[in-house]
Amino acid sequence: MGRVVAISGGDLNSTKPLNLHAIKLSGKADPNVLFVGTASGDADGYIASIEKEYESLGCQVKSLCLVTKLYRHEDIDNLLSWADIIYVGGGDTISMMRVWKQHGLDEKLKGIYRNDAAVLTGLSAGATCWFNCGYSDSESCHGNEDCHYCWADGMLNFFDYAFCPHYNEDGRKSFDSKLKEKDLAGLAMENDTAFVEDNGNQYFIKSNSSAKAFEIRYRNSLMEKRPIEFLL
Repeated sequence: MGRVVAISGGDLNSTKPLNLHAIKLSGKADPNVLFVGTASGDADGYIASIEKEYESLGCQVKSLCLVTKLYRHEDIDNLLSWADIIYVGGGDTISMMRVWKQHGLDEKLKGIYRNDAAVLTGLSAGATCWFNCGYSDSESCHGNEDCHYCWADGMLNFFDYAFCPHYNEDGRKSFDSKLKEKDLAGLAMENDTAFVEDNGNQYFIKSNSSAKAFEIRYRNSLMEKRPIEFLL
């Protein structure tokens, strides 16, 4: 097992304590951070913001841009092996996974997790990817007035949960009823919260004292919704 900090949502200011926790888990004073911006189409502004933020925290930062650049397999491997922390950005979860599979990045990240070679972290799509599936507003729903949210399946499945990020935002509470479709427990997490795995030790942290998260299960068609306790 490895190390994961899955951040539901927020901005770089509000999630700074959560990002600092990932840095702490790396065990490095000045870790190397690799940003993977696939879900945003490698948006230049996003890359610049991540670089500025993590460099201000004493990190060295590089980016893996699978949408806008061409890489040899060994180039991708070299970037991954350089990283102490791999940060996956937010955006279109379904499109991100499609691109990752084209480049074999999904299997490479599974290997990194199994070997505990780097801290794996990220926000929104960059949190959803570590779970079994996610409740998503990806582009696959755009243009269909009856489809506001959909299931993003085929994630990396490190954790056998259906994951709902941004649970405090409009429309996300529909996750509660949609979860009936899945034979899984659900994690519904508001912005500024994070699920953490540290080599078998799982816990939740938050950077906003009022933020909440819930574990949701269905038993005999009846919903059970349990508030999650935060370690930090």
